Amino acid sequence: MMGEKQTTNEAKLSDDSEGLGAWGNEEFVIGRVAEINGSEACEVPQFVPTKHELIQIAKYWLLRLLNNHLWYFETGQTGSSEWRESVYASRRIDRIAEILPEQEFNNVIEEIERDFKQDKKINDADWHIFKNGATEQWNAHQEQFWREFESKNGETPEE
Repeated sequence: MMGEKQTTNEAKLSDDSEGLGAWGNEEFVIGRVAEINGSEACEVPQFVPTKHELIQIAKYWLLRLLNNHLWYFETGQTGSSEWRESVYASRRIDRIAEILPEQEFNNVIEEIERDFKQDKKINDADWHIFKNGATEQWNAHQEQFWREFESKNGETPEE
């Protein structure tokens, strides 16, 4: 009946959360990401997304993955939460790629990447390195990023 809540006694984390749990104790926890290994990562079997919603989910996780990859591309830095988020996002994206027709999924990727590149004001040369560059090119880009950072801020991030 409309408006009545169905509840489940056992909340189950998504299979995509496997191996991505947080660890620590009451005082200090590493890697807690609610939507990946917490209460927000529980499946909701009472609700099945439509195709449109599935595409929106793909876009959401593609954007999160691109943001994490760009941060690493720019700074050479990452953390345990970003690692968990990237692994989880990749798993979700891969599962959606198996469901959607290949061309439709490729269109989603193209749209997200085009908009991301535009929103972040990434030039063509940097985008090419970001997408296809060798380790040496990434290292050179990161060195340039930190030189510009220090120039703008007069300090290094470790200070």
